[in-house]
Amino acid sequence: MHKKRHTDSACCFLSTLIRYTLLDIQAEAADALEFGLSREFRHGMVLTLMVVPTTDSTSNSADAGRPALWQIMMAFGIVYVGYGLNFLAVKIGVESLPAFLFAASHIFCAGVVLITWQACTQGRVFLPMQGLQRAAIGAFFLFVGGVGLVTQGEKLGVPSGVAAIIKASVPLWVAVLEALRPRGERVSLLMSGGLVLGATGVVAIVLPRLTAGSTPTGVLLLVLSAFLFAVGSIFVRHRPPSESPVTGAAWMMIFGGLLLTALGLAFGEAGQVHAGDFTARTLGAFAFLLFIHSLAAFTAMNWLLRHLPASVVTTKFYVSPAVALLAGSLVLGETITLPVVASLTLILVGVGVVLWGAARKKAELPLKPNDAEELET
Repeated sequence: MHKKRHTDSACCFLSTLIRYTLLDIQAEAADALEFGLSREFRHGMVLTLMVVPTTDSTSNSADAGRPALWQIMMAFGIVYVGYGLNFLAVKIGVESLPAFLFAASHIFCAGVVLITWQACTQGRVFLPMQGLQRAAIGAFFLFVGGVGLVTQGEKLGVPSGVAAIIKASVPLWVAVLEALRPRGERVSLLMSGGLVLGATGVVAIVLPRLTAGSTPTGVLLLVLSAFLFAVGSIFVRHRPPSESPVTGAAWMMIFGGLLLTALGLAFGEAGQVHAGDFTARTLGAFAFLLFIHSLAAFTAMNWLLRHLPASVVTTKFYVSPAVALLAGSLVLGETITLPVVASLTLILVGVGVVLWGAARKKAELPLKPNDAEELET
């Protein structure tokens, strides 16, 4: 009897773990719906890494009590490592494999795992034509733009640490685009100051690499990637492919993998793949992106969001670029210069000011009826 009870508990835990894991719309490794503004800044989340399924206080209280300190520390460690090392993994993966096909492989695999899980647990995985169209559009911005261009940028020679710093500017693009969108979130004076700081950091790290002529194309692709990812985040937030975030995520991953495959074939990448290219380093990078970044790190972050304030969990936005910069230096020998550190600091301070300004603005708004109902549950 005790053995059966332990087995049932383990199965229940595993089922919960997998379900929260597979909700990642970006499974990029970096990031799907990364930094998308949550709906009307609900539950204090100003900028989030994904479309996080909202849970009320009842569901939170149902969780297994207050977590131990070691559990919190371990979860943060997994998040910081998982999201901090993905740029390093991409850099290693494209050492021998073409960029678009490499990106397509781990994104498509994540989509297949997700759709299989949804089919086995829910049974319904098909979308109407409108949902499929939205999934395809979202996949273009989030995966072709957000993931594929990053991978190609690193393939063209941009250091992994620099790529992470440029990608850290996504929240700034989201804030600007939201302000320009009809009935979007307006930017306060404080947030404007944060945008200026962040933009200064982006210019400081991008401009020298354009004039130096070493990796100008790769750097421009990374800047474009951050912009397209922000566009995709806002699009999917307002035009979700499905009422079920799991089903919508699965179809966007599948479309993203197919689009990246088509792009890779169009650029002749199929002829660049050889059996000898699948080295231990490359396969390790692929495994990291699929299992550690997309599964373990995302699971840990969702667990943290259910136990800690979102403002604490979102420290991921500040720590991960620094981890990526340090990892690139230690593993690949990438040079960390004072201007690079200064650019990172400006961008992260700018992002922090934008988050703070948005949180203050949200706190000053009167509660809507729906918000009051959520607080009462």
